[in-house]
Amino acid sequence: MADGLKIISPIDNISEVEALLAAGADELYGGFIPDLWQERYGPLASLNQRTFATAQISSENELKTIIEAVHARGRTFALTLNAPYYTDDQMPFLLDYVDRMVALGIDGLILADLVLLLTLRSHHPDLEYHASTLAHLTNAGSVRFYANQGITRAVLPRHLSVAEIKAIADAVPSVPCDVFMLVGKCPNTEGLCTFHHANPERIWPCEIPYKIKALEGDGSKTLKKAMARQASWSKTNRRHACGLCAIPALLHSKISGLKLVGRGAPSDAKIANVKMTQEFIALAQAESNFNRYQNKALRAYRKRFGSVCNPNVCYYPEFFPGSADS
Repeated sequence: MADGLKIISPIDNISEVEALLAAGADELYGGFIPDLWQERYGPLASLNQRTFATAQISSENELKTIIEAVHARGRTFALTLNAPYYTDDQMPFLLDYVDRMVALGIDGLILADLVLLLTLRSHHPDLEYHASTLAHLTNAGSVRFYANQGITRAVLPRHLSVAEIKAIADAVPSVPCDVFMLVGKCPNTEGLCTFHHANPERIWPCEIPYKIKALEGDGSKTLKKAMARQASWSKTNRRHACGLCAIPALLHSKISGLKLVGRGAPSDAKIANVKMTQEFIALAQAESNFNRYQNKALRAYRKRFGSVCNPNVCYYPEFFPGSADS
């Protein structure tokens, strides 16, 4: 059984630090885009997979203050630098940027670009390097490969089952693995998605209803199922995604942490997600009856999000009530 699961929360500004840590966050992560990046590459160029201001820490001074506050509480902070790739022209800027961020005291970087990883590893060997979900590490071989390039921790993709997650963690025990727990699930596989997330109203392509059609005939049974699944996403809210029912199983694994989505979300939502996760880790440690645990989780979900759980937004649908594996 795991000694415990760390709770990893997003943060966007200094006012959130104390509340998130008091709520139970063990680690914080966030993004910061310098003005020079915007001036040089434009507002839609991806530095860290967010293009709206409220999902960014506003200045280097604020970031420094956040890091100091986090360290004063004995916790850690990781900076997001997780675009799928960067251009050769951007690389000198990025190296200077990371030098400044390290001087501010960041503990780790969340990234996906192998060239950037290999370059930074020699410059800053003491940093913790987290493989982002954009790295698309879907099996033990890919995690092992990234570890050989310098990754010291991996954030596993959203679509993996608990069985797949356990198999990866068991096979590569030298690399701590984190998995997602609350909000932000997507119908697409993030590491392979080429949609551009730049709508100022924050309505992403996967949330816009569209139809899939077979190129020939009516389509296979598998395609029809995929078409129906995609069409159903317009009736659910990806911001209500949840994985609470999997916590008992994850506690009996080598998984390191539970990652919460929400950069750019309201502070009260972030705090509520941390509290909810901490509450159900404690409940899973104390409650031996899974049915009782799950009933409490479903009630808490409905109270938190104002709706019943749905397989679309269930991070671990094998535990969805009534599924064959639950």
